Amino acid sequence: MWFTEIARAENPGREEMHGFVVGVERFLAFVLESEKDFGFLWADDPELHGLAWETFKLDVAGAGGTVHQAIDESLSARQVELHGLTGRALRFKLRVLDAIARRWEKFRGQLRVREWLKQMFEAIDAILDSLIDAAGGAGGLIKEFKDALGALAATG
Repeated sequence: MWFTEIARAENPGREEMHGFVVGVERFLAFVLESEKDFGFLWADDPELHGLAWETFKLDVAGAGGTVHQAIDESLSARQVELHGLTGRALRFKLRVLDAIARRWEKFRGQLRVREWLKQMFEAIDAILDSLIDAAGGAGGLIKEFKDALGALAATG
């Protein structure tokens, strides 16, 4: 799945933060690609799907670069520690995220997909919010895009 490899790290740190950002981007692309499973997001306004893809490709996917740069250049060891972005704290959050992600096959094609998606977004936020805060706002566009999809998932 999207986060399994980084969730296996015994003592996660910056490398796993990079992997997390990549995983989030891959997950968001998966949601956009899987029209059959996530078509409920666009049911009330089918044109949103095209706009979401365009926004993702042209704006959101590129935003990951600023996060990667912040991880490498801007985050102090203190910020990383205070935000739970290393060691046991990060390992726990990654393991929770991966555990939810691995439930995909169980819920695929069922009415519970909407609930699963909401859980994924919440688990992503447990890490993404900390990373954005520690990185001085880098990655905010990724979160805002994910939040917009989450708002669509919450309706219905």
